[in-house]
Amino acid sequence: MPEFLTRQSLSLIVFSYALVVVLLAEQVNVLLIVFGVLCAAWRIALFTGRVTALKKMMTNSISVICISIIVLMVYKSDVLNILVHVILLGFSLKFLELKSVRDVHFFVNTGIVLVAVFLVFNHSIMMAAAAAIVVALLLMILLSIHGATLQTKPQFKVLSKVLVLSLPLAVVLFLVLPRLPSMWQMPLQNKATTGLTDSVSPGSIAELSQSSALAFRVSFDDESPQGVLPVGQARYWRVLTLDEFDGKTWSQSPSLQREEKRAKRGKNLGYELIDKQRSYQLILEPHYKHYVPSLDFAYSSNDSALLSDFSLRSVDPVYKRQAFKIEQYKQVDGFVNSAKSLQKYTQLPSKGTEVDNPKTREWIQSKLASGIDKYAILDQLLAMFNKDDFRYTLKPPLLGEQQIDDFLFSSQAGFCVHYASTYLYVARVLNVPARMVAGYLGGEWDNSNEFLSVRQYDAHAWVEIWKDEQWTRVDPTAYVSPERVEQGILQSLDDQSEFLSGQYLSLRHWQNNQLFNQLADFLDRADYFWAVWVINYDNQKQLEILKRLLSNIPWLNLSMLILLLLFLGTTITALWIFKPWQGETLPIEDRLFNKLYNTATEKHLVRHKGQTVADYCNALGQLKVDAQPSLVKFAMVYNQIKYQASLTASQKNVLIAELVVLRKLISKQCKR
Repeated sequence: MPEFLTRQSLSLIVFSYALVVVLLAEQVNVLLIVFGVLCAAWRIALFTGRVTALKKMMTNSISVICISIIVLMVYKSDVLNILVHVILLGFSLKFLELKSVRDVHFFVNTGIVLVAVFLVFNHSIMMAAAAAIVVALLLMILLSIHGATLQTKPQFKVLSKVLVLSLPLAVVLFLVLPRLPSMWQMPLQNKATTGLTDSVSPGSIAELSQSSALAFRVSFDDESPQGVLPVGQARYWRVLTLDEFDGKTWSQSPSLQREEKRAKRGKNLGYELIDKQRSYQLILEPHYKHYVPSLDFAYSSNDSALLSDFSLRSVDPVYKRQAFKIEQYKQVDGFVNSAKSLQKYTQLPSKGTEVDNPKTREWIQSKLASGIDKYAILDQLLAMFNKDDFRYTLKPPLLGEQQIDDFLFSSQAGFCVHYASTYLYVARVLNVPARMVAGYLGGEWDNSNEFLSVRQYDAHAWVEIWKDEQWTRVDPTAYVSPERVEQGILQSLDDQSEFLSGQYLSLRHWQNNQLFNQLADFLDRADYFWAVWVINYDNQKQLEILKRLLSNIPWLNLSMLILLLLFLGTTITALWIFKPWQGETLPIEDRLFNKLYNTATEKHLVRHKGQTVADYCNALGQLKVDAQPSLVKFAMVYNQIKYQASLTASQKNVLIAELVVLRKLISKQCKR
């Protein structure tokens, strides 16, 4: 079989395949990646003549076997994951049958589909830029096939022109085309995603603290009556409450789980929110759950529901970057906690079990025996956290079966969950209703663009106790490490090397470096703009922009505006292609000869194909004897200008002036 690929085109194919695999590495099984590498290596070996081409029966057999293996590997996964594996397998198998230009077209189209699938999982501006680079490389493959006579630099030039020409029309279409609803529902992933889960144990949030992944961003409404930015102590972003304890892990009780299910059906509880404080827009990163972080107490006009624990839930899972318009209120009315309903908030493992924590119970009983009030005991516990040798760390020592006893009387080192869990346990032993709240605390404020970025390392846990007929927030971590509340996690650590340890490629790991810090801030601003105006550019934003344009031009309506924008986009593209502002690019000596020729051909002589200027002038001179000396002189001067490389600029100008005079003279002589 003759080889139709060039070294350049094959190199581009292999390189683009490698980049597509890198993009999808987190979504696909490593065995499929290894198989793809082997297919690419075989195609390179075929190109260099080290192996022979496979027969069609062999290729088909390998395809059937590989498809069967992949199906067995991923059939229990979600639909989207299976789809990714099948398409990538076809992408890899194409190396075995790159026999024609049609196969290359199929390879490129499949690569673009896989890039589109990658954008389903990734929405940041950096990932979009990476996807754009891969698409450009795939298009370069087509240029290397259909423009094989061009050198690499001209190919890049053509590709650049194509991409630049597509931008104006793409921008116009993006701005004016209506946002249609999805034609299908996004299949959910079964695998775990970064973020809070519905159960918490000591150390679980500490794992999140080693991730610099973005959780959400918030921009506050300037017209909020109580100011724009809440202070550090008020930036408690509630995600979920945990009210059941098995001695090691805090989780949701069955009643809260039932509420979660009702919220997914869009059933809201009949609470009345009173005294609006502020409104804000929250752009939430995809986590494939229904959680919507919010400040107490929250209402959202999006499809969402408020639970009895004041947590906000989205009716649909958050599978993409999604914007929520949220209003925060000071009070909530309409909910009642009876003595019976509060009993679940005092639940603990039975006495005498292996997780009973006898030392803690004995300490509590000694306090009660001395006549100390139960709330005073809780205050003394907070004072112990503040004054004794307790310390805040992301790498606490391991605890035994009696976790509370080990932490309170032995290690005295832990993360927020250790302190919250200990306080909760003591409160429940004292028969004080209490629950754990998991969410985020703080965030990084960007002054130039006025938005708050909350990352996974801002994950936090605190406590709410039932006191004075209402739920009251208590953050035990604030007593052992006030800096955690006021300044963030980095400033709260005695050993700051614990922060993002091992994540050397993360810009957040190098926050103390001014250059990296500025770069991280710039990328945050760009990503925020991308999230607001691209990912979450919806019909409402579209109408707002169009209304602003229409309000300034009274005679312009929506239909005319859309047509005008489309006309402008098309016109800009056409002008770029045809460039009417550019004049003739022919050298002046050729333009002068063309004028002479146009004059002569009207009545006399037509120039033959391949005939030189000198030959034509000689032939014309035989017909027009009077003009023969001038024609011979014209041909001589023309050839001198055209082919004598040693001419200086001044010499060339003199000859051109002479050629102009000769052309005019010949025209007069030919008209006689």
